[in-house]
Amino acid sequence: MCMRRTRDFLGFILVTLLLVSCNGNDSQNKELVDYIPESADAVIKIGRLGTTKEDFSKNLLMTQLKSEPFSQFFKQYNTLISKIKATDRILLCSQHLNDSLSDFLLIGKNSQLTFKTDSLVGAKSSSLRIGKYTVHKTTLNEQSLFGMAMDSVFLLSTSEGLLKEVVNGQVKKDQSFRKAFKVKTDNELTMISPLNNRGIIPGNSVQWAEQASFELQMLPDGLVGHGIVLDQDSIPQLLSLFRGQVPQKTDAPSIIPVNANRATSLSFSNSEVLEISLNKVFKDSLTLNPLFETINEMVEIELPEGNVMALKSLDKNISWENLASHITEAPAFREIALFNFSDEESYFVPFAPLFHSTPYQIVFEWEDFLFFTQNTTQAELMITTLQNESVLAKTSYFETTSTYLAASSSLVFYELKGKSQGLFTALLNAEDSHIKKFPILVTQLIYDRNFAHLNLIAKETSGSNTSSGIVGQLLSVPLESDILLPPKFFTNHNTLGKDMVVQDRSNRLYFIASNGKTLWKKVLDGPIQGNIQEVDLLRNGKKQLAFSTINSFYILDRNGNAVAPFPKTFKDNLTQPVAIFDYDNNRKYRFVIVQKEKVFMYDSEGKSVNGFSFKKANSNIVLPPQHLRIGNKDFILIAEEGGKLNILNRVGKERISVKKQFRFSAIPIEREGSDFVVITKDHVKETIDLNGKVTSLTLDVGANYWFAIAGSVKVTLDDNLLRINGKLIELPIGVYGKPQMFSTKNQVYVAITETEEKKVFVYDKSGKLLNNFPVYGTSEIDLGDANRNGKLNVLVQGQPNEVILYQSN
Repeated sequence: MCMRRTRDFLGFILVTLLLVSCNGNDSQNKELVDYIPESADAVIKIGRLGTTKEDFSKNLLMTQLKSEPFSQFFKQYNTLISKIKATDRILLCSQHLNDSLSDFLLIGKNSQLTFKTDSLVGAKSSSLRIGKYTVHKTTLNEQSLFGMAMDSVFLLSTSEGLLKEVVNGQVKKDQSFRKAFKVKTDNELTMISPLNNRGIIPGNSVQWAEQASFELQMLPDGLVGHGIVLDQDSIPQLLSLFRGQVPQKTDAPSIIPVNANRATSLSFSNSEVLEISLNKVFKDSLTLNPLFETINEMVEIELPEGNVMALKSLDKNISWENLASHITEAPAFREIALFNFSDEESYFVPFAPLFHSTPYQIVFEWEDFLFFTQNTTQAELMITTLQNESVLAKTSYFETTSTYLAASSSLVFYELKGKSQGLFTALLNAEDSHIKKFPILVTQLIYDRNFAHLNLIAKETSGSNTSSGIVGQLLSVPLESDILLPPKFFTNHNTLGKDMVVQDRSNRLYFIASNGKTLWKKVLDGPIQGNIQEVDLLRNGKKQLAFSTINSFYILDRNGNAVAPFPKTFKDNLTQPVAIFDYDNNRKYRFVIVQKEKVFMYDSEGKSVNGFSFKKANSNIVLPPQHLRIGNKDFILIAEEGGKLNILNRVGKERISVKKQFRFSAIPIEREGSDFVVITKDHVKETIDLNGKVTSLTLDVGANYWFAIAGSVKVTLDDNLLRINGKLIELPIGVYGKPQMFSTKNQVYVAITETEEKKVFVYDKSGKLLNNFPVYGTSEIDLGDANRNGKLNVLVQGQPNEVILYQSN
C-alpha cells in the first residue's frame, strides 16, 4: 500500500502517518531539531508560514540586505511555496553556498505539512531513492523541490544533498546550538543564527559569540528582535569580555554626532576583571592604564573626518590626574580647554580589535566624558556638535528606536547613514549592505551570567522624519579681528537667497557669500550705528546696504561700491543711527539724520527734503526717529531727552499733542492696536491714544525688562520670564539680551540669546521652542532662508571673531 501511494505522487505529495508506518518507526522520540543538517547556517522556527512568507517578501529592510537567505528563498521559490500548507510550527534551514546562492530545507510533522502540486501547470514530477527512503522531485521553471517522509517528519528541500545529510545522520548535535534552539519556542517567528563563524573585524579571528536565538518581529516600518546570545567557555569570544561585569547606563546617544557613520559603546563595572578578560579573549599580555579605573563606558565614534574616542568618567578629577603626564595645554576653543595628548603608553591598544588603533592627539572634557580626537580641527567640530546638541539622542528617529532599548548595556552598536554591517548583519545572516530609509540600526547586548540579552532594532523613516531634525552648523567663518557689529543677512537679488555682512573692531565691513567665501572687505570711517538696512535706491530690484557711522551715511551696492551721491559726510557727529522711512512702500525713501537735537531729512538723491518742517527739538533726541502707520495716517515719533514725545505727520507738523513728559528708556516706542506705548526707565507703561490721552501702568518687573510688538505678536522679557502673546516661558536662569522678532514665510519667530552660557533660543509665535534649540551663539541673531530651500537659517556670532551660519533641518 505504501509503495502504491508513493507512485501516485504525480498529483500531490501528502505525507501521512501511513507513510511513517511504511518507512519505519524507529525514531518515535525524535523532535524537529533532530533533522537539521549539520551544514545548515541558520534556522528559523515558523509559527505561520503564510505570514512569514509575506513578511520576508515585503519587509523593506530584509529585502535590501545583501545575501539574506530567507528573503531569497521566499522570492525565488514563490510559486512552489504557494502550494505548501503548514498547520503547525515548522523549521526552515539555510545552507550558504556562495554570495548569491543558498540551499534550503523545510522540516515539519508529516501530519501538519503538505505540498500539493496538482494545480501547478507545467510542473514535472519524478522519484529517486536516498537509502531506504523514496524522494519525490517536483520541477517548475528549472526550480526543484525534493520531498520525503522520514520517521514522523516530512522534509522538503531545494537540494538533494541536504536530504542525504539528514538520512546519513549528519545533523546538528552540538549543545550550544540545541540550547539556543530551545529558547523562544512559542513565538511566531524565531531565528537561530550562528555567530562562531563571524570575526569582530575583518582579518581578525576573534569571534562574536557562539549562537543567537531571538524572536523576530517584522513590522510595517522595520523590524525588532529580542532574544539571547550565547558564548562558549572553551573558545575566546567577544561576549566573554563581559563575564563578571554589571551592565552600565549607556549615554552614548547623547554624544554621537548625527553625521557619524557608526559608533560602538562598551560598558563595564570592573576594570581589573576586564583586563583579565581582554588578555584571555585576545590571547595577549595587556595592561590597562589606571585611567580606566575611573571609566565605565567607552564610545568609539566613526566620523567622516576620522575616529573619536570618548570615555565616561566616574571621577573626572582622578581621570585627569591619570592623564597629567601625557598632556600639555593647547589653545582653547569656545572657552573649552584643549590639551595635546601623547599616547606613548598606547592607552587604547588593549581594546583592539574591538576598537580601531587610532592615534589620538587632542583631549578635552565635555560633561562626564573625556574626548580624544585625532587633531584640533576634529576637536573643534566635535565641540561644535556638542554645543549645538546635534547628536543622535535629539533625533526623532532615535527617539522612536530608544523605546525598544534597555537603559543599561554591555555593548551597543549604532549603524548610521543606512549602513548595515557588523553584528547587526551577522545576526540576520546577511552581508554588509546599504539600506535606504533606515537612518539607524541598533544592536544591544546586556550581559547576564553566561549569556547576553539581545535587542535588535531597525525602524524605517519617510518624508520629514527622514532628516535628523537637528540644527546643523553650515559655516564657521573667521574674521581678521573680533566682531564689532553682529552679522546680518543681506538679500542677494540674483538668487533671492541671503548673503552676510558683518563689521569687525578694525572697522572692516565684510561681505560674505552664503557659501562662506568673503567677496569683499571695506574699511569704514568708524563703527556702524544700529543695524545695516536694505534699500532699493534705484527701484530696479537690486538691493543696497544703508547705514550710518558717527560721521557718514553710506549706501553701498553688493560689490562694495558707493552709490552716488552717497556717502554723505557730516562735520558734526551723528548721534542716532540713520532712520529710513518708506511711507507708501514704493521705495521713495526718506533718510533721517540726527545730530543731538537737530533733524535732517534727505531723499533718494541725497537732497534735503525742504517740505519737512521739523528741524530741531527742544533737547537732544534719545531714540532713532520712528515711522508708524495707523489706518491711512502716518505718524513720525521723535523722543527728546527732556521728556517730550513729538508725534508728527509726514511734513513734520504736530499730529498729536502729548502733554505728559516721559523718562524714555532704550525700548523703542511701539504701536499696540491704535495706541502708542512708551516703556519708561521707571518701568511704567505709558499708553497714548490718538487724542493724546495718556494712561499709566506701573509694571512689577525686574531691571532686565523688554517690550516689543510685531503685528499681532507681543513679547515681553522680565529677567528669565519670557512671554509671547501672554504665554509664559520660564527660561533657564541666566543673563539674556533683548528678544528679537522676525517675520519670514508668513511666520513670526522670537529669538533670544543667553550671554553667559552662550545659547540662542528660537520660538514660534505660539511660544513653542523650535526643535533642537538652543544652539551655541554669543550675540543677537539674524534669521531667514539663506539658500531658498525652505529651511530656516540662523546667523550669529560664535567666538569673538567667528561668524556662524546654522540650518534647521
